[in-house]
Amino acid sequence: MPQRGVDVNKNTENPLRMMGLIGTLGSEIVIMILIGVWLGKWLDQTFSTEPVWLLVGVLGGLITGIVGAAMTLKAFIKE
Repeated sequence: MPQRGVDVNKNTENPLRMMGLIGTLGSEIVIMILIGVWLGKWLDQTFSTEPVWLLVGVLGGLITGIVGAAMTLKAFIKE
């Protein structure tokens, strides 16, 4: 009976492709965190709630970055 599943080896044989994937995943997470920090600082300055929105922005950016990276990884594995 043939095996079902994904042949991950076809996507991981090229080291440059893997380096690109790792760079993309890291960039997605870092950029989303930075956007969350920027937005949180702006909201803190606007509403005078010093650390509250910054923390919300960091956590929101981290969650958004991880979800985006997971979606990118899922698309990479499907190829």
